[in-house]
Amino acid sequence: MTVWLLEDKVEFAEMFQSKLWQYSEAAKTCEWLRCLAEALAQAELETPDVLIADIQLEGESGIDVARILLDRFPALKVIFLTSSPEASQEIYGSVKPYAVRFKNHGALKYIVNDLQKIAAELDSGAHRLRMTTGGKAVDLPLRDIFYIEHLRNDSILHLPGKKEFRVRVKLDDIMPLLDSRFVRCGRSDIVNLDYVTGLEGDEFLLPEGQRILISRGYKATAIEGFHARKGGLQ
Repeated sequence: MTVWLLEDKVEFAEMFQSKLWQYSEAAKTCEWLRCLAEALAQAELETPDVLIADIQLEGESGIDVARILLDRFPALKVIFLTSSPEASQEIYGSVKPYAVRFKNHGALKYIVNDLQKIAAELDSGAHRLRMTTGGKAVDLPLRDIFYIEHLRNDSILHLPGKKEFRVRVKLDDIMPLLDSRFVRCGRSDIVNLDYVTGLEGDEFLLPEGQRILISRGYKATAIEGFHARKGGLQ
């Protein structure tokens, strides 16, 4: 599991990161970032699973940074750190976090517990695509799949960073292995609704510029799933 710590106070960040390494197996890959620019640079190298963010950064808002990262990584779990009880209203009015923890020594215990729960969820077989094709085992986290298209004899799993994974399996055989975040858009496409950033005409928009056409026969079910998953986002 990939964990990012967004914190610009050096002393606190070094202490907190070392404690996470010590007490949480899930945070062994915890990366310390100081600002939005560093987070965006790191986003070119890896996909974060969890962001632990101080809401008050020097010259920036941790809430705004989280919102930008969520646009790029919709499945990202966000844990906010705050020193002010009054900040909760601002947080929940902007971003739906996994948790909000007060920035004190007691926060570590709760965050370690949060990370254990998230890691267990991500590692669950119910959240992975597992199958065998061509004598090879496929085991991918569902959160990493943007969309799936069928081309000739192959199904192409599109992953972050425009990476692809090809399997010689029909979409009809893949669909039952997925969960409710995925909808069929046509005979040749399945999309992960967590990555859909908008609906324009008969197309779903994805964060890396892809546009997935929704066929007439699948439109009612796909649109209904979109609104249910995204809360009516347009």
